Order: sequence, then structure tokens, then C-alpha cells
Amino acid sequence: MSVVDISKLTKHDIARMIDLAILAPDWKDKQQLEYCEQVRKYKFAAYYVLPHWIPLVVGDIGEFARENNVLIGTGISFPYGSGTTKAKLAEAEDQINIGATVLDMVANIAWLKDLKHDLYAQECKQFVKLCHDAGVVAKVIIKVGYLTDDEIRTATKIVAESGAEYVKTATGAGPTGKPSFNDVKIILDTLAETNSSCKLKASGVVSPKVINAYAFIRMGAALIGTRSGIEIVEALPEVQKTLYPN
Repeated sequence: MSVVDISKLTKHDIARMIDLAILAPDWKDKQQLEYCEQVRKYKFAAYYVLPHWIPLVVGDIGEFARENNVLIGTGISFPYGSGTTKAKLAEAEDQINIGATVLDMVANIAWLKDLKHDLYAQECKQFVKLCHDAGVVAKVIIKVGYLTDDEIRTATKIVAESGAEYVKTATGAGPTGKPSFNDVKIILDTLAETNSSCKLKASGVVSPKVINAYAFIRMGAALIGTRSGIEIVEALPEVQKTLYPN
């Protein structure tokens, strides 16, 4: 596992490693549109909102997003992945039709616990195929907070084999303190062993979020899913000063 050199990164580099996620069920249109302006300013890798917000976001920044390689996404079967595969696929298809360009599906935790790896793998493959057939990026959330180390390894391998672009750690709901550095290391090591193109998205980052986000980036996380994207980007000069003093 190679260490990423933070000293050589720019604010733009960091923004392109951030999936800004504003999953606020009580927001009004005005608040959502204000954050669309922040997406225009920072050009994050992606902007995630709750499913019912996708039409508004696509209408406001859809063209900008296409021109600047910013994905517009939402979660499927958030936050625990307990829906049936049929329901998940229907939800994914609906969001694709509305205009989402990236989807994060929560995999079935119980199937992994019950060693029903065939069902777990089948669901992942069906989801990824649906996304890829539509030209949409697919990410699968394994919910590390509920998994043992061995289960994290197994889930990571299955997701990588499904063809998903990313395996994602968590949704932010569930056990606190997750993902840990150990969780992230297990996923990164497992991905390296699979020799696949699948990458890690570290989400559900706990406080202190800025410090932990940069730690995960240094470890090799390709993306950070967070509501604190702006704070993390703007902290780069101080992080560089602290880590790499002259």
C-alpha cells in the first residue's frame, strides 16, 4: 500500500477526490440550490443528494456537471440495504431515468452474515450491469461497521468481481467510529490482491473529519464521501504546513 504525497496536491486535486454528500431531508429548495453554487465553485468529483432532490439538482447544474465531469448521484436502498434486489434495481432505474449519473447501492448485510455469498454477488452484479448499460458509475456500500475483518475482505472481493468502479465503506448511519483505519487498510489491501480496477470510497468519516479524511487519502482512498467537503478542501494549506513544514 503506497502513501499518497499530500504536499504535491492542490485544492482542485482534493476537490476531485471529494464526493460532496448533502443528505438533508428537511432542506428547502433554496438551501439545495445554494449548495449547487458550491459545486460550481469547487467542481467536486460528485454531488450526492437524497433521491427526491435529483430532479432539482439535474435541472440546475446538469449541464455544468456534464461539461466539468461532475457526477450527480444518490443512494440506493439507503441507509441499510434491506430492500429486495428487485426494489433496488427499480429504484436505480428510476434515478437513472431522472438524470443521476452515479449510484451508490447498499449491499445486503444479512446475506453476507448468513454466508449467502451467491445472492450477495448476484445482487451486486445485477446492479452494476444496470448502471453500466445506462452509462452510469456504480458504487457498492458494504457497511463496514457491521462486518468482521474477514467479512470486509469477502465483501470487497465480491464487489471488485462485480465490476463496480468503487467499493464504499459506509453510509454514515449505523455503528459509530466506522470506518476505522483498520477497515480502510483491509479494503485497500484486498483490492490490491484482486488486481482489479475497483477503487475505495471512504465514507462515513468520523470526527475530526478533516484529519481523518486526509489520513484516508494518504492511505490510498480514491474518494472521500462527506458533507464536509468544502472544509476539507480549504484545510489543505494548513494540512500541508503541518505535515510538511519548511
